[in-house]
Amino acid sequence: MPRPMETERTAVIAVDLQYECIEADGAWPIYNKAELLANARIAIAACRQAGLPIIYTQHWLDPRGNDALRYEPQAQGGRPLHSVAGNPMAAIHADLAPQPDDIIVRKQRWTGFHGTNMDVVLRRMDASHLIMLGVWTEACFETSVWDALWRDYRITIVKDACSTATSLMHMTSILDLANWLYGGRIIRARELENALAGEPFAAWDFTAPSSYPYTLETVQGMYDSI
Repeated sequence: MPRPMETERTAVIAVDLQYECIEADGAWPIYNKAELLANARIAIAACRQAGLPIIYTQHWLDPRGNDALRYEPQAQGGRPLHSVAGNPMAAIHADLAPQPDDIIVRKQRWTGFHGTNMDVVLRRMDASHLIMLGVWTEACFETSVWDALWRDYRITIVKDACSTATSLMHMTSILDLANWLYGGRIIRARELENALAGEPFAAWDFTAPSSYPYTLETVQGMYDSI
């Protein structure tokens, strides 16, 4: 049996659930939009029902490009190719829209912690446990998880409420995280819903580092096992 789901001192971080990071006509479409939206809705709704504070990150760049990565590809005149402040495609997807009491942390780098007030907000909440979901798994999501882990937060990843360009990219990123997710947990959206409702649930809990030395032949089976 997994350990009980923590709800005390717990906050939720939903990473970059923006139109252009999800939709086919965005800068960064994902491979399984319908599945991601459905599972993220389940996870966020369960967290709202449990009364947990929800924080959304939003990649948000000045239209002039003066806060974009120095060597990031740009349009003519230095305009960013994505995440332009005020552009409707940079908005958080309507299917997962923040509510009035939610917090939005805008960022200019992949991780939600670099140069933002994220850690200040979490410390003000006295949070020690983070439930995390979002896109892209191997980029903005994964770097945000690492930065949270290095700040001594305990992490629960909702693995089927994360996504990226391909299933293989997603699975290898989750396994990379599982290998080093000290004190952490990986769970599916429906199981999170059960856990937060006080019902029996299944989850993977970290036991030892580098437990998943995956290969192309084994990655699917290892991913399915956590």
